[in-house]
Amino acid sequence: MFRSLWLRIKRAVPRPSTFEVPAESCPWPLSTQGIDLVLLLIVVSMVAFGLLMVYSSSFIYAQERTGDGFAFIKKQLLFSGLGFISLIALYRVDYRRWSKWAYPVMLLAIVLLALIAIPGIGVRAGGARRWLRIGEFNFQPGEFAKFAVIFFVAYQLDRKWNRIHTFTAGVLSHFIVPLPALILLLLQPDFGTTVMISVVIFALMFLAGVPRRYLFAAGLLAAMAGTMLALGTAYRRDRVMTFLDPWRDPSGKGFQILQSLVGFHNGSLFGVGLGNGKEKLFYLPEAHNDFIFAVIGEELGFVGIAGVVLAYLYFVQRGLKIAWECNKKYQDRFGMLLASGITLALGLQGFVNMAVVLGLLPTKGLTLPFISYGGSALLVDLAAVGVLLSVARGPRSSFQVKSYGR
Repeated sequence: MFRSLWLRIKRAVPRPSTFEVPAESCPWPLSTQGIDLVLLLIVVSMVAFGLLMVYSSSFIYAQERTGDGFAFIKKQLLFSGLGFISLIALYRVDYRRWSKWAYPVMLLAIVLLALIAIPGIGVRAGGARRWLRIGEFNFQPGEFAKFAVIFFVAYQLDRKWNRIHTFTAGVLSHFIVPLPALILLLLQPDFGTTVMISVVIFALMFLAGVPRRYLFAAGLLAAMAGTMLALGTAYRRDRVMTFLDPWRDPSGKGFQILQSLVGFHNGSLFGVGLGNGKEKLFYLPEAHNDFIFAVIGEELGFVGIAGVVLAYLYFVQRGLKIAWECNKKYQDRFGMLLASGITLALGLQGFVNMAVVLGLLPTKGLTLPFISYGGSALLVDLAAVGVLLSVARGPRSSFQVKSYGR
């Protein structure tokens, strides 16, 4: 009797996971189901590996510069913790809500980039003014602007989906609003980030189905402008010439890339052992930052760099799969474009950094995502992964999956 009554009650009461909560009243989901554990594991593994390599590559340099060999790794640990907090927070926010904040986020990015020009607020280092001073830490607005542009372009393409066959709605409108941000990045100067953002914009327009003739025309104009900027400035022209022949000035402009190649040569197949690399001992500039991939190659050899390459390839594959499933399962173009943009931005930056360190591209100031030293970059990258995981989870209710702005 009691068993029969209990079974009736159990069937009558819905499980908590089936409750529908209006998005307006509860922006925080009640369940933690749906997280892409494979993607999360890849990111956690790369961050943990990055902490290990930052410690290995920066200890002697930090000891000489600050008197504390743990100075850089402590900051990296702090920002990795903040980054994972941001990841969890943004994962729990429905990604569709970001479509409403596309313009404010884009405006905030432009304001932050403009603040760099103010003396006392903007910080100059290495011949470029790219950082804002916030207390004891520096923040790089260019990292934030990278994803602000992705949010904006994804929203614009989704909103104007029925009109992307026109040049104005398909191409022009996606560059007009981000244009001030791109110009401010060039003025820092940060040519590498500007080019990378532009490439991601073109990729999103291609995925959205913008006519190829418009993409070809806009791409040709962008390539001509990029060539003029690259060859029209002395230091950029020197970088191109050094890339073509680094041995023409081995102790000057070609020193960094040659030392990087020496590190890969020393590493051979299995490396010289973790912590035993010599290039980081003041031979290789920026060993813990832009050129940390060379330290990996020296200490862990071909096996180590192959592992890093495979990790990025799997990250890109997983991110694009999330985008595909979002479009296929929910018919949500905004989520598809948002996931694609985040995945391509992180993956492209990673492969460009590795290509630069291997001497396959001219030197650019792009870090290796999740692995290189850099607090603001790690914080923003992990926050972007939180949004990507939110897309993987899917919209929270019917309120979010309706079309916006049509």
